[in-house]
Amino acid sequence: MTVPIINRWISCLCCLTMAAVATAQSPAKNNKLEKIDAALTDILQEAQGAGFAVAVVEKDQVIFSKGFGYRDMTRKLPVTAHTRFAIGSCTKAFTSALLGDLRQEGKVDFDKPATTYLPALDFADSYLNTQVTLRDMMCHRTGFSRYDLAWYLFETDSRDSLLKRMHFMKPNAPLRARWQYNNFMFMVQGMVAERLTGQSWEQNITSRIFQPLGMSESSIGTIALAAADEPSRGYQFSKENGIKEMKYHPIVAMGPAGAINSTVMDMSKWLITWIYGGKYHGKEIIPADYVKEAISSQMVIPGGEPDKQTPYIQFANYGLGWMLLSYRGHYRVEHGGNIDGFTALTTFYPTDSIGIVVLSNQNNSAIPTKVTNLITDRLLGIVADTKSKNKPGKKEDDPAPSRDSAFKPHAATHPVTAFAGVFKNDAYGNFEISVKKDSLFATFPDVTWYLNQEDYNIFSPYDAADSVIDVKYKSNVRVQFLMNNSGEIDRLSFAYDPSGDPVIFDRVPQQVVLSAASLAPFVGAYKLASVPIQIKLSDTQVLTMVVPGQPVYTLEAIDNSTFRIKGLKEFKVKFIRDDKDKVVALTSIQPNGTFRAEKE
Repeated sequence: MTVPIINRWISCLCCLTMAAVATAQSPAKNNKLEKIDAALTDILQEAQGAGFAVAVVEKDQVIFSKGFGYRDMTRKLPVTAHTRFAIGSCTKAFTSALLGDLRQEGKVDFDKPATTYLPALDFADSYLNTQVTLRDMMCHRTGFSRYDLAWYLFETDSRDSLLKRMHFMKPNAPLRARWQYNNFMFMVQGMVAERLTGQSWEQNITSRIFQPLGMSESSIGTIALAAADEPSRGYQFSKENGIKEMKYHPIVAMGPAGAINSTVMDMSKWLITWIYGGKYHGKEIIPADYVKEAISSQMVIPGGEPDKQTPYIQFANYGLGWMLLSYRGHYRVEHGGNIDGFTALTTFYPTDSIGIVVLSNQNNSAIPTKVTNLITDRLLGIVADTKSKNKPGKKEDDPAPSRDSAFKPHAATHPVTAFAGVFKNDAYGNFEISVKKDSLFATFPDVTWYLNQEDYNIFSPYDAADSVIDVKYKSNVRVQFLMNNSGEIDRLSFAYDPSGDPVIFDRVPQQVVLSAASLAPFVGAYKLASVPIQIKLSDTQVLTMVVPGQPVYTLEAIDNSTFRIKGLKEFKVKFIRDDKDKVVALTSIQPNGTFRAEKE
């Protein structure tokens, strides 16, 4: 469930020396994989990974399974073929397969609007409510970009809550015009299955897939992962912090997009089922017509042409919960997954009857892809150039300098306290920015960011939990504070999604509750030039302003003497006191100027 965030997005590797541990579970039953252990160990060491497990199936047999490295580095517990890992977005193929099963039962039509089955789904554009189908969601062509921070930073256990947020999301492309990965659309598929069956998505996955396949080592959610036999810890590596354990990220509401945990032995059963057209040892698990459709091209993925880095890729398309590509002339079906501390890749070649699953406990890791490609080349007899193209001493993922060394950043436009406050976006949620020891911190439900000032009002976020924060390694997220016409900070933007526009969060107006005794001195008649103004105190102890020919305005206190005019953005009233603390005037602060009215 590819959700890298802040410096987790920075794929830099630390120079950590560790012993690679290979735990044998089954000897190679194909002589092409004999003596492959050394090459797999090299991949682990070169990637500075904690550990991984791999299983290979050929037709209906597991021909190789083994663990490498550690599932728990502190206790030096080895990875085995029965170690549990989070598989992230490899979950998606399970969720879409549920709908394939329900279609076989006549309960759902992929080409009808999703709202047919989930009326609570309500896009802001009513046209989309009648046009977006389940098929569109299954192959990421709805026109919506990722919106991942809306569930990742603003986590909730309620799918209904996330569904309501979708009303405030805006498409950035026409329907079916562009492939754009979106986890929310897979949550919706899970909810449709819930509504059609009367069972939770978790129950459906268990009863319709896990149990028939005998996937007894598989589970859903981080609580189940932690409680399982032989669970793996999750890890991340960075040059500034070295190896660091990552706590599990709870995925509850977004579960249908990426909450399954499994082992390579259990996932081998899943692969055999797909290789055999939906059957496992003769028993149908997934309808055959759905399998054929799911691994056929439904939407083109841009950028699938060969290049210098991947000359062996001839195309890249998306099926239903699966990515499709040609690997050195062989039809390849795969899906990756990434969630805090884990990276996974599930791959099979339908025409070659080969399947490979690699589960690793390293965040944003290249290990699964490298292991899969190496094993593929061995099994298919492909001679590939595996020599590193990197220059000595330079890691492939080391970040380059982000700006000219002669560049001198500019100071922020406001003191640090001016950026503090609560900010809101209805598609995401609320979060607070606070000041601690002259530094800014953004607090979300499950994480806190340190905001490092880059230039003017642009800040880079870093995980405040990191023991060392090296600002040379730039986050690929930018937070920019924006000003209104009065020069006040009233919004901020997140730039994090390359395929989407920056997300705007509005500052939640601060309001101070003042007593009737504190409000009383402001009551009276004022005159602005020849215009009379009356300030009154209502029966509900609220100040109002009466101007001839205009509606009665409600004043909301910002501090002891400044009030916001409710309903009028950037309009405020400030009361002026003399040196004897007597209220003598008010100033009307407006976008077009500030005007003084004397008290009569």
